[in-house]
Amino acid sequence: MWLLLYGAFVLLVIAMLALLLLESKVEVKPGSALSYNNIWTGKTHAILPGTDFIIPGIHKVLEREVSLRNEAENPSNVKLVTGDGVELEVDYIVRRLQVGYPGMPALNDGSLDQARLQWCVIQATTVITYSKRRDAILTRAVAKLQEAVDKRTLNQLLPGTDLETGKVGKVDETVMEQIEREVNRALSDDLVTQEWGFWVEIDLEDLNLPKKIMDARESRSAAEIAGKAIKDKADAAGVKPEWLIVLETLGNIFGGKRGGDK
Repeated sequence: MWLLLYGAFVLLVIAMLALLLLESKVEVKPGSALSYNNIWTGKTHAILPGTDFIIPGIHKVLEREVSLRNEAENPSNVKLVTGDGVELEVDYIVRRLQVGYPGMPALNDGSLDQARLQWCVIQATTVITYSKRRDAILTRAVAKLQEAVDKRTLNQLLPGTDLETGKVGKVDETVMEQIEREVNRALSDDLVTQEWGFWVEIDLEDLNLPKKIMDARESRSAAEIAGKAIKDKADAAGVKPEWLIVLETLGNIFGGKRGGDK
């Protein structure tokens, strides 16, 4: 009888261990990571791609799938202000948004520094809310862009631009490249990389015309078209343009009166 009870107990223990083993086994997909917290010690750990084990009741999963891939972004244009107070619409892309850090070294076998990458995963899931990483990172990137644009005047960015006449110069590509380098260097030193564990780089695509310049250009174009029409009409009538304007004005006045318009 005791042997039967002992045998049943052993089988029960084996079954429980097998069940525990199955429950604790985790498969982390390539290009992703998993972060979990030890509720006894309070320490956070990260599991990189492959198979590993967590202990139910002791380990609590924080993020089951942390992307290790580049999550490039093409955000909406942003409105920034130059050093001389002119508003510009800036078109940019986030070329790199990835858990990691610039120039992360590879080991002899070509793999990344595992400990450093695990640290980045832990930071990305504990220092900020991982699901809101995009908005948080873009906010930091735009702030760095504004700092860089604020150091330049409108004519440094668009040489030859005249706000009064509406003349628009061509974007200075050299200055654009300088801004890119400044912003990317600032982001690598920012808490985005140093505390959140992300590698972020941007590219400037274009600087769009300020609304004030666009309005001035439209007004000037409309005036030029109207002026040309009057000149052509005056030439055809054999009179000076200013006399044609006077005659047409008088004609409108008297024509209105004949029609009963006070």
